Amino acid sequence: MRMDRDDHSDIHSDVSNPRRPRRIEVISGVERRRKWTDATKIGLVAEALAPGAVVSDVARRNDINPSQLFGWIKVFREEAMALAAAPCEADQPVFVPTVIETGPPIGHASLPPPPEPASIEIVLGAATVTIRGAADAKAIAAVLKALRMLR
Repeated sequence: MRMDRDDHSDIHSDVSNPRRPRRIEVISGVERRRKWTDATKIGLVAEALAPGAVVSDVARRNDINPSQLFGWIKVFREEAMALAAAPCEADQPVFVPTVIETGPPIGHASLPPPPEPASIEIVLGAATVTIRGAADAKAIAAVLKALRMLR
């Protein structure tokens, strides 16, 4: 009995059928697991439960998985609602002391005079061009081109 190459289609071998290895990603470095205090979790839950807040946005801003935040909401809902209902110190008015410094009145002669604008003077043959104030490279190139044409 003679077998042709086509008859071997049922036989599978790793040697005759070489495959490229699949891509493997190796993650090295510091472990990603973080320890969150209950106070931090309650604060994040309160932020997520605020009117108009989107849980996924709160999770993304704080670099946590939304499902983790949803789990914290189940556990810490009452504490977060109590925190949101409690008056906050930031809501209370605060007075800041005022300090008044004595010195020369405004417009007094002891103030330094304003600086003069910078200027560039270009002399080419008999022509002299003075550029006062800020000048960019394009403006200076246009002046030089015009001077060259006058020669």
